[in-house]
Amino acid sequence: MLAVVCLFNTSILTVIYFRARFVNKSVTNSIQYLSNISDKLATVDDNVLLYISKVKKNSSTEAIQNAKAAFKEIERNMQLYEEEKNHSEAELKRYEQAKSNIQSYNNKLNSSIYTAMSNGDSTVAEIYLNEVYVVKNAAKDNIASTADLAVQNSETLNKRNSVLHGVAQLILLIFLIVGEISIFLAIRRARRNEEELEERSSALDAAGRRLQMSQQKMEDIALTNILTGMKNRYALESDIVPRLESDQFNIAVFDLDRFRQINDMFGYDFGDEYLSMIAEQLKSNFGDITEIYNIVGNEFCFIFNSDVPDSQAQRTAEKILAVMSAPYEVNRIMTQLTASGSIYHYLPNDCLNLDSLLIKMDTTLRQAKANGGNSIYKVNSL
Repeated sequence: MLAVVCLFNTSILTVIYFRARFVNKSVTNSIQYLSNISDKLATVDDNVLLYISKVKKNSSTEAIQNAKAAFKEIERNMQLYEEEKNHSEAELKRYEQAKSNIQSYNNKLNSSIYTAMSNGDSTVAEIYLNEVYVVKNAAKDNIASTADLAVQNSETLNKRNSVLHGVAQLILLIFLIVGEISIFLAIRRARRNEEELEERSSALDAAGRRLQMSQQKMEDIALTNILTGMKNRYALESDIVPRLESDQFNIAVFDLDRFRQINDMFGYDFGDEYLSMIAEQLKSNFGDITEIYNIVGNEFCFIFNSDVPDSQAQRTAEKILAVMSAPYEVNRIMTQLTASGSIYHYLPNDCLNLDSLLIKMDTTLRQAKANGGNSIYKVNSL
């Protein structure tokens, strides 16, 4: 009887464990897709705002193409998100609101902003503020809220699994009490059963540790770029925001020139492998004096250690440019692109938040690209 109960209990615990793994994987994927959607919404807004502000002297055609390409990626990630399971009702409801906002955002861009940009209409900024700005913010906020609800749903499902785990243990305890009555009549048999219970207890502890490890992996994935294994933009925000008011440090941002051509010519898998090889070289050569982040696509951010002087930071930035611009053999094809970068000696309170800091860095980086690329421009402190 005890053997049957223990086998039944182990089966239940196994089902709970694999169910928890499946839920964690599903929620992690959902959060990643929502993160990608948020990033691409920022890309769309960046292209429109850069055109309006004339910070980057790009054509309206280029800005519109970039925005439309980002919306295609948004649609792809939305489809992937919808294919995932284990969404809560509240999460799906908030996602539907976000989806509606995104569609409205896209429709307004197509019906108003793109037309005004194509015609060189000087009122494009006014149209953006009056018709698009509120919808854009609603889409961004609802996507962020959906991600929060996804995390809450994961916690609820894990608590439910914990309750089932407790019920299984309670059932085991009841049957053990009945077994102890029999054990009282046969001491030798009782000792063997006690040893078996200890083994089962160890198995339960091991299952609990595996669940904790799965949860930790989910948290790590949320802060890591899956392709390169580097910290992502969320990790950068977590690390740097507390330093903006009081610290000074050197920071550099680089990305590859004309990287899109690689994807267009050889495909995204080829481009991913190319980026992975560059990322490994960056970690190997500069991981000891900088903290490296793969904030989006082929864009890398380097925060230099506090003991690195400006002159060394500048020399290191030039070495980073050389490593990123070096030839790499991918699938027996020798590939080489140039890179562009911006470097900034940040002073306390130069920027209010990470977004303003990255906008300043990216603006200078785009100026370098506009002048031919393969160079590093300095960002001036305010």
